[in-house]
Amino acid sequence: MKCPVCRVPTYVVEYKGIELDLCPDCAGVWFDRGELDLLLPAVGGAGLSEAQTRENGRPCPLCSRTMAKMNIGPGRRVLVDDCPTCGLWFDRHEVEDLSRDLVEHSLDVDPALAEFLGGMFPVKGEDEC
Repeated sequence: MKCPVCRVPTYVVEYKGIELDLCPDCAGVWFDRGELDLLLPAVGGAGLSEAQTRENGRPCPLCSRTMAKMNIGPGRRVLVDDCPTCGLWFDRHEVEDLSRDLVEHSLDVDPALAEFLGGMFPVKGEDEC
């Protein structure tokens, strides 16, 4: 799969049988439809809502249709790209931001998952692309 931002091939990492596609250049991550709910069940209740943004939609890395910009999480402050058929694209730090949003709203995030995400995604403040 190619990153919808950089157009470079992504690589796959696995966590508890779930394969995530990561971009080596921009540190974005792709969740196939349903994978996010498996990792962060609390998100299922938080859901998605249409975002009010001027950002252009990106092409879905699987079907090439333009993805919608959506807010996710209980605080509705994390902006992601959503293909209703294929999955979700998170830019650099957005998975971390979603995890923080869930914790701030007293929703459960598995500590092992938080450690995994912390190891897989760059820490804010590192050199950005």
